[in-house]
Amino acid sequence: MRTSEGSAVGGRARGELLDLTMPFSEKTIPVPGHPCPRFEPLTTLERDGVRNTTMTISIHTGTHIDAPSHFIPDGASIDEIPIDRFCRPGVRLDLREMSQPGEPITLEHLKEAGFDAAESRGAILMLASGWSDQAWQSERLYEANPYLAQDAAEAIAEALPSALGLDFAVDDTKPWPNHTILLGEEVLLIENLMRLPELPREGFDVMAFPLRLVGENGGPTRVVVELNR
Repeated sequence: MRTSEGSAVGGRARGELLDLTMPFSEKTIPVPGHPCPRFEPLTTLERDGVRNTTMTISIHTGTHIDAPSHFIPDGASIDEIPIDRFCRPGVRLDLREMSQPGEPITLEHLKEAGFDAAESRGAILMLASGWSDQAWQSERLYEANPYLAQDAAEAIAEALPSALGLDFAVDDTKPWPNHTILLGEEVLLIENLMRLPELPREGFDVMAFPLRLVGENGGPTRVVVELNR
């Protein structure tokens, strides 16, 4: 089996792959109040003949998926989500002209970008502001970010996409109502994505598989799209 770009996998020609995952290191900016990632050598080549590392993180740092149990008392944990929910056709809305640092992205903005509830149902809806590409290495990532307005969150929840992916904040501040609105309808949240402005509006598949953390409310995720040939 060949797996290089444009090669055949399982007899099918593969389209171009685009990695939307935020690079992860000790320099990755955590949510305010969460610990910075830490990596410590467990074994070394010189001493033990093999390299191994321990990692300490919040599971909501960097690119990750929120499961319903993150906010919903009886919500599903990340390991309980059917695996097909993480691999779906994608739809991207270009919000770059509507988004401003520290300002809400409203339902009207979504409509201007072409939001279609029927098109979004069951898909993975991607909201592209370009924010994380500008600010992912800066404390501004969580200090001056655009955020989703509540009317936009309600419309997306009603449309029932499999997941909502975005490169800016789901909520502004506590009590984080949009998380409850979306996760309450089992719309998974894929946060801290990058390179969303590079996507076409449609014609791509999203593969966003989180770690299978038993009983947990989310998981770090590698997110890749395949552009249809």
